Amino acid sequence: MKSLPESILIVNIRLIGDVILTTPLIGLFKEAYPGVAIDFLVNRGTGEFLEKDPRVRRVLYSDSRGTSAGRKKNSYLIDIFRRYDMAVNMNASDRGNIAVLLAGRRWRAGLYLGDRFWQDIWKKMLFTHPIDYPYPIHVARVCQVVAEKFGLSVDKLEAKVFWDKHDEEKVGALLRHQQVVQPYFVIHPFARWRYKYWDFEKFAMVSDAIAERYYMQPLWTSSPDPAEKSALEQAAALCRTPPALVCGELTLNQMTYLISRAFLYVGLDTAISHLAASTGIPMVALYGPTIADVWSPWNNSGPLAQQCPLPRGKQRTGNIIVIQGDRPCIPCGRSGCDDQGGESPCLLEIGTDEVLASVAELLGPSQGEGR
Repeated sequence: MKSLPESILIVNIRLIGDVILTTPLIGLFKEAYPGVAIDFLVNRGTGEFLEKDPRVRRVLYSDSRGTSAGRKKNSYLIDIFRRYDMAVNMNASDRGNIAVLLAGRRWRAGLYLGDRFWQDIWKKMLFTHPIDYPYPIHVARVCQVVAEKFGLSVDKLEAKVFWDKHDEEKVGALLRHQQVVQPYFVIHPFARWRYKYWDFEKFAMVSDAIAERYYMQPLWTSSPDPAEKSALEQAAALCRTPPALVCGELTLNQMTYLISRAFLYVGLDTAISHLAASTGIPMVALYGPTIADVWSPWNNSGPLAQQCPLPRGKQRTGNIIVIQGDRPCIPCGRSGCDDQGGESPCLLEIGTDEVLASVAELLGPSQGEGR
């Protein structure tokens, strides 16, 4: 590029995990264009944590549910129209690609799937930087592909979620109220969909074993959803060592700070596990039918080309261990065996011994006072 952009719009109208795994691109753009103003377009409820990111000027919201705060659906298109030197869509969605086409004055990058000629031809013609979606690679590495498309050198990818002093004070007050002192470990036994759930009884057994072997205090978390909060209380009641409960009181920024102070995290295939990975603490994540090669927690200290080297089973990168079953059908990428969002036998078959062995691999057979 002969001249540098003064303003960039990054678009990711997907889910929280997608947005978290797009944050490496912010760092790449800021390093290449130090004075650039970066805005983000996301779905409401998925990217509010970006408002604490000092590298982001403004977060814009697309509300696909219709009207929001008295505004018409798609009114965000007026806010972005021809206002950016560069606009980039981080997935192959038509909504995101249309936003990029409208927003970018000079450079427009968007992904297309590459196997739908007539559906993709308009993207190839109208984008200045069309990108054939590089599947299958890890979602975080799409940031690398986009940056390199603009001629940038990429040595490292770092997913980051920021917090501020207010967040630290909120978490500190909550921990004092719950009488939580370090060392503690975090268990998040929930995911967005039922087919990503593990047995609560097994979580309770793992929680008790970690508490007893490592002399750490258990802390279990949930979202603000009333059903999830109720389930958290019922599941925690199965424990011999009662865990402290954080029932949706914290924002994602505050959750990231809470996890960053923990000595261990155990969770599922969910956005909170991506937050945990961004902090660098030891963590174990249990996966079912999801393609871990694409969606595993990203290790900020790992190599650019990090992928799960095996199609299934237990895999480790740095402080991150992902456990999947060994069935030959794994990973099918479906929403449970009935494809209706029900339970996934491949995930439910993961045993507590496997999880505790992974914890021991990360922390040692017995740590006493912690790390």
